[in-house]
Amino acid sequence: MKFQIERRASLSYAEFARDYLYANKPVVISDAIYEWKALSRWTPEFFKREFGEIKFTLNGSSESRYQTESAAGEFTMAQFIDRVLASTHDDPAPYFRNRILHDVFPTLKEDVEPLPDYFFPNWLAESYLLKGVERLFHRGARVEIYIGGTGGTFPVMHYDGLVAHAFLAQIHGRKKFILYSPEQESYLYPRPDAANFSRITDVERPDLTQFPLFAKAEPTTFILEAGELLFIPSKWWHTTKMLTPSISISMNVVNRSNWTQLTDLICGMQRPRARLPVRGYLAIAGAWRSLRDWRRNGFAAQNEHLCSV
Repeated sequence: MKFQIERRASLSYAEFARDYLYANKPVVISDAIYEWKALSRWTPEFFKREFGEIKFTLNGSSESRYQTESAAGEFTMAQFIDRVLASTHDDPAPYFRNRILHDVFPTLKEDVEPLPDYFFPNWLAESYLLKGVERLFHRGARVEIYIGGTGGTFPVMHYDGLVAHAFLAQIHGRKKFILYSPEQESYLYPRPDAANFSRITDVERPDLTQFPLFAKAEPTTFILEAGELLFIPSKWWHTTKMLTPSISISMNVVNRSNWTQLTDLICGMQRPRARLPVRGYLAIAGAWRSLRDWRRNGFAAQNEHLCSV
């Protein structure tokens, strides 16, 4: 049976944890970010007016972890916003994406507060004795901003790094999402050099001669509207297309619900002799945080199956 995205309002944390977080099931939450100032302030015109002189390069080194779009170059924010407003499906603007909000626009931090309870606990943002692991985790925990125009797309179908859950908040405009469940990975042609990226670059017009198994994949397609929050669980493949000028933010989350998958990933990145001690350390770190969260906030006690460590 084809998966259909659910839309929920007034969703308690206990319900979220039971029905979506630990079930590894996507959901759109319609009223999670209604307090954010960003919803009434962030428009393309706002960024042109307030940050028009900022200069940046698209398809630079900060985006090298993804495939590159065809449109590249240096812009001021004012020039870029003009491109966004003129963007069409036939001639889309380049995509300003995966930029750290607090680095690029530090004055806007308070516009996306408070973060919803669903974002917590987030173990990526915490301290670890293994400093290389800590640096990797901290980068994943930071809020990222995306600005694009009609017809623009994310350049690669993927699931988020660190097998993290992703929260995506649509601030302005409308964005089409295309999701594939983890069970369909054998149809999605992961790249041999980056297992969370697909070799298929255009899911709407795939080359079925090169990727014949993709014909068996069943997408879940829906539109995320301004003011809505999307939860994409660990290892759910996804890509997007903007239907209007669009502004959104994202954040990655790891906690007890996906710590085992993250531990397996990190251990696989180590030299053979280091794998056992790293696994031992991460097992202890996860168990300690699970117990702490249960004592502090009751997150793990919301339903019975969360209470067994």
